[in-house]
Formats: sequence, structure tokens, C-alpha cells
Amino acid sequence: MVSKANEKKLKKISLSRRKFLKLSALTGAAIGANKILGPFDHPTAFPLQKNTQDVLEEKWLTTSCLNCPARCAIRVRTVNDKAVKITGNPLSLDSDGKVCPRAHIGLQVLYDLGRIHSPLKRMNQEKGKGIDPKWVPISWDQALNEVTQRLKSLRERVQPHKLLLFEGLNTVSSEDMILRFAHAFGTPNLISGKGLDTETEKSGNWMADGHYTETAYDLDHTNYILAFGADVLESSKTLARFLRKWGKLRREKPNRTKVVVINPRYSLTAAKSDEWIPIHPGTDGALGLAMGSVIISENLYDRDFINRWTTGFDSYKKLVLSQYSPKDVSKIIGIAPEVIQRIAREFAQTQPAIALRGRESIAWPNGSYTSYAIFCLNALVGSIDIPGGILYQENPKYKELPPPLEDEIARKGKAHPSLDFRGTDKFPAAEIVTNQIPESLLETVPYPIEMAMGFNSNFNMVAPSTERWDKALKKLPFYVHISPFISEMALYADLVLPSTTYLEEWGYDHSPPGSGFAEVRIKQPVVKPLGEVRSIIDIVFEMSRRLEGGPAKSFANMGDHSEGFVKFRTETLMPWKEFLVKGVWTGRDYEYKKYGHIFNTPSKKFEFYSGNLKSLVSKMRRGTEKDYNYLPSYKEAKFLGDKEKYPLVLLPYQPLLVIENGSQNYPWAQEIFLPMNGVGWETLVEINNETAKTLKLKDGHLVWVESPFQKIKARLKCSEGVHPSVVVIPFGQGHYSYGKWQKGIGVNPNDIIGVDYDTLSGQAAFFNTRVKVYKV
Repeated sequence: MVSKANEKKLKKISLSRRKFLKLSALTGAAIGANKILGPFDHPTAFPLQKNTQDVLEEKWLTTSCLNCPARCAIRVRTVNDKAVKITGNPLSLDSDGKVCPRAHIGLQVLYDLGRIHSPLKRMNQEKGKGIDPKWVPISWDQALNEVTQRLKSLRERVQPHKLLLFEGLNTVSSEDMILRFAHAFGTPNLISGKGLDTETEKSGNWMADGHYTETAYDLDHTNYILAFGADVLESSKTLARFLRKWGKLRREKPNRTKVVVINPRYSLTAAKSDEWIPIHPGTDGALGLAMGSVIISENLYDRDFINRWTTGFDSYKKLVLSQYSPKDVSKIIGIAPEVIQRIAREFAQTQPAIALRGRESIAWPNGSYTSYAIFCLNALVGSIDIPGGILYQENPKYKELPPPLEDEIARKGKAHPSLDFRGTDKFPAAEIVTNQIPESLLETVPYPIEMAMGFNSNFNMVAPSTERWDKALKKLPFYVHISPFISEMALYADLVLPSTTYLEEWGYDHSPPGSGFAEVRIKQPVVKPLGEVRSIIDIVFEMSRRLEGGPAKSFANMGDHSEGFVKFRTETLMPWKEFLVKGVWTGRDYEYKKYGHIFNTPSKKFEFYSGNLKSLVSKMRRGTEKDYNYLPSYKEAKFLGDKEKYPLVLLPYQPLLVIENGSQNYPWAQEIFLPMNGVGWETLVEINNETAKTLKLKDGHLVWVESPFQKIKARLKCSEGVHPSVVVIPFGQGHYSYGKWQKGIGVNPNDIIGVDYDTLSGQAAFFNTRVKVYKV
């Protein structure tokens, strides 16, 4: 909902495209001049506003960003111990020394006026949205004593499994510590935000090549990109790498790479591509299989690769030729057969080529099979482990940690099933089904949770059906939240422990798969921590020491504090002092065509008929083999809501400047929040012009968007860049917890999205909720 105050603000910042471009240039110039924009009213936001006659002590320090999972290498300029500028680290090969616009927001993350600087204890025992927790500050010793006494009680009663850990976006080093703590303490319940994001991509890969991981692409050498629902210039991982390589692919090659975007929404990526194909929502798998039919029927596939390094091709061939002809599939996806044939031929004949998958194509109930179908296109044309094709990410070789000491209490705790009901019936490396956790907490099955801890998590903002997360969090007997600020999830905490931002802490990081070669980034404090904040690594160390026994022994001889731990883990890569100066360690050059040992499948080859899935199903205690398909397949999307009552499909998306740390309280990010629309500080509801006429709606109307579950209100934007059957709403707004730069601004589409998930991987489904739109 847009308040009157915000309406006045919006009128002031209403921009034409010309003015918007000028603003962008001015913003960049201001960053370069080390000025912080925005009407701040706090002295720490003006690090250079001292007497100009004072001596200026300038430093450049290396660290890494954490405004998204890419974790890019950066350099930070400080003047008199104040951070004033962020740039890319030129030694980073992963992003060619560049950063995306999110990196610059790091200054406002550090100097956020809403940060907390000491532990807080809740005095109001009533919990709920809009209820004042009545925080009072307490000492770290008091806070940690209360936390560890409750943890000790669980272990004394041999019930460590009744501890639940939530994990949001953290450094790789913090993730390692949190996982180790879960093992040492004895809980099987570590809930990661990754379960909301990339699980269907991973499972599609696992069915084909046996690797349960995201995909790396050789963007430097590819000549054709087919992007299925992939917003490579907005939210794909790793974003800075995609942005830099886009420039190379499109402007720095003799023959520029062709890009075709398949998406019901005219995204920023589509606007910069050669062709936009607005298929019906949820039909990407059918298109992928139809392309396979064309490539095989016209003998355009790579016979040598297929014959030598794949299995199951004959079954796949029979499937696509008999069931997925372009003529039949055109009726499903809404695109002419000739277009399907043309892009299939282009993809096969413009080598090397890659088929990308994004969340808008695969975060669906049948997303794993769609992911599998699209991934198989790369194998059909031989774009596996070649220059310009799919790569197999090499991981950095950190110094090995000794196995955690899992004492008898820990072993008994981990013997219990996890809260997602599935026990061991899941992919070998799959995340717990995050989307099922609220139901487990509300129904207290398979057992009640007595205590929970959240590490930079904010699930009641980023997960579908936020209301059920609110209800589940309200029911937790005792919740500890660890974060630099009071997020929506922190509002339900009994204790809040203030953690450092990524510019104040020690750590190590590496990107999700992208480059193929390994690269590690150091994370070191560029300024002294503000207030009494502590890093997550140091908090875990201290909790473990106070718990004594198995947990304490599991964290012994690993450095004892965050700097020591990071040094311990990275000392095998490069000398410590050199690492602090350079900030980046890069592994050996990528080696192509490792076919003899890259496939982790029963056949040791790429599989069009998944032996991994067949083997797993044969061991499972649920369902039968008849319930599963071992070939790529398309199933008509299951939508939530009656089509007659809710005729449109909600298609949320993530804009470029959504900061993924759980907060949006940053004026720079807000000012240019929706670059395709040239506006900021709000949420827009976009529908097709013709759809708007049918509904008797006009540009600028305040409208309700109602699903079978909830409704939200925002301003309407009519556009030709939206499929007639969908409603487009951005993620990132709708915060209500804290901050003058985010609280009460815009709406959150997750409020009205229903609960569904991919049955194989557990990935949350974000795009199958039906809605209706009407004027307020």
C-alpha cells in the first residue's frame, strides 16, 4: 500500500528515461567522488565531512562482498578509518575485477542507521506482526549465558534434535561453522535459504550427470545463449560475472554472441538480447523437449559425443520424436512451430552454444524435470565440458577440518528424522524442504521444537505464504536471532545478538559455480566493528566453549577465534600476509574434456535416462518406481486457484538492486529500484495493455492483486512487455520491521503466493499461484 507521504515522495522522483539515465550517471559520479547520497542525519554517514585541514589517512583493503551469494572480491577505500568507496578487486578472474551495482550499497549496509549495537532481550511475551517486543539492552555475557543454559538443557535431556537452526545469506566460513555446530550439538535440523532458490537446477543436473550443484558456464567462448527464465543481468548467479561477460560477448568479440530469452516477462535481460520469446508460463520443459525433437529429427546433434559419452539416448529420442513435435508443443507454449524449429536449428548450428535455466522456468512443482529437459539440450549439441559450453566447477582446497566430535548425545539427536518429514528419502546433498518447516512447527510433528536460532535469516519475508511463517515463529518457545539489524524474523525473537556486517569481519568466501576454476576471497575487517557487535564465527566459538563436552572439543585447535579460524583454513592456499594484500587466491587454469572422470552417474556417462534417480527410488520407502519418470518430461503446470475466479498467473521477479541480506533499508538501492520502469521507492503491478483494457484498468490505478490466500495493493503499470495471462510484481519491498528507507514502502508478493514445491528436490514453487486484479 502506498501512503500519502510516499505518494508525495514518488511524485518528486517520477522520472523519464532521459532523467533516469542522467540520475544513474550522477550516482556513479558521486560514488567515484566518495560522497554518500541521501538525506542522512547521522555523522557516520558522512565520513569525509570533517575539517579539511585534518590529516587524511587513506588505505585500500581487500575483502569480499555479501550483498548476494556471488560473494565477489572487492577493495574498500578507507579514509581516517571510515569506508568511503568500494570497487572490484582487479586480481579476481571470476568477475574480471568488476562488481555489480549491489556492491556499492555495502557502504550503506555498514552505516545503516537501523543497525543494533548490543544484545537485546524481549520483555513483551506476546508475539506477532505489529506487536512491540519492548526490547531492552543486555550484556553479551548475560545473553550468551541464557542461550547456552537452554542449549545445555536440551543436551542434558538427550534432546539435541529439538534445536532448530535457520540459515540465511552468510559467508562460506560462517556456513562451515554453523554446519559444524549442528553436527557437534546433534541436531538434524539446519534449515537453509538455499532450499528456496536453486534446488531444481541442482536436481536436474544430478539426474543427468550426477552432480548435485549449480551450473558453471564458459561465457568467454560461447556463441549462442538460450536463456530459459534466466535473468542474467538482474538476479542470476554469479551476477557480476554475468554483467562483465555480457559486455565481452556483445561488444568485444568479432562475431557477437546471440542471446535468445524465453520468459513471459520482458525482463532487463530480454531488453538487451536479440530475441524475446514470451511463452505461456510454466511450459519451458515442453519447449526444451520440442527443441530436442527438432535437433534429432534433422540430425543436428553431436553424434560423436552422444555415442561415446552418453547413455539412454535411444529412449530419449523415442520420447521426443513421438510426443513433442513442434506442431503439438506450439499449442502448449503459445509459440508458432516455425519459431521452435528456427531456434532449435540456431542452437544446434551456432556452436558452441549453452542453454541456461533460471528460477522463473524451474521453480515450479515439476521443476526438476524441466531443469533436466533443458540441461539435456547442452548434451545434445556436445556443449559439455568444452570451451563455450557447460563447465564443471573446481572447488578450492581449504585445509581440512578435523571431523566434529559427535558424542553419544549428538549421535542420538541426529538419529531423529529432520522436520521436513522425508528423513533419508531425498537427494544425497539436497537441502531440507524449507517450504515445509512452518507446517512441522505448527503441527509439532515429527516432534516439538523447543529452541531455534536464526543466522541472518528472514524466511517470513522471502518464503511463499509469509503469514504461515509468522504463525510458526510465534509458536516457537524460545528464539534467538543473530543479525546486524531487526529484520521481520527478528521481531519474533526472545533474544537478538548483533552480528557484524561483512565489512567488519574475518572470513573466507568463494562464489557459487560459474567460472569453472577455483577462486577464494579473503574477508577482513576494513573498519573497526561498530558498537559491541560480534561475528557469527566468534559467537559460535564462544557458545561451543560454554557448552563444554563434545561441542567444545569439536571447535578446539581451529584457531579459537574468527581471524585464527580463517588463517587455519586458508594457510594451505597462500602465505597469510600475501593473502591479506592480494585478497584473492586463484586455482589452476580450467581443463576441458575431462569426460573420463567428470560424470558421477552409474554409467559414468551423461544420462538421458537417469540411473541416479532409478537407483534412489529403488531404495526409498515412499512411492513405487511407477510414480517416477527417469527421462526428462513435461507435465502441465498445477496452478493454485480456480482459473475462472483467478484468471491471471502471478509472476514475481527479483530486480537487480534487491539486497539479499534481509534488508532493503538503503537509499541508493531504493532510488533506482525498478530500472526498467525508471522509478524507485515502490512496488509496481505490471499487466499487459490488452489485459488492462479488458479489466477496465488504466496506468497509475491503485489496484488489488488477490490470490486465493491473501491480497496486496499497489500502483498499476500497463505494458506490452508482459504476457497477457500474467501479473508481474517485483520482490524486495513490503518490509515492516525497521528503517525509514524501507518500512512501509511497497508490498511483498510472497504474502499472496500459495504453498507448493517440486516433489523431487523440495524447491519452493513461486510461480504457480493464480490471482485477479481489480481497482481499489
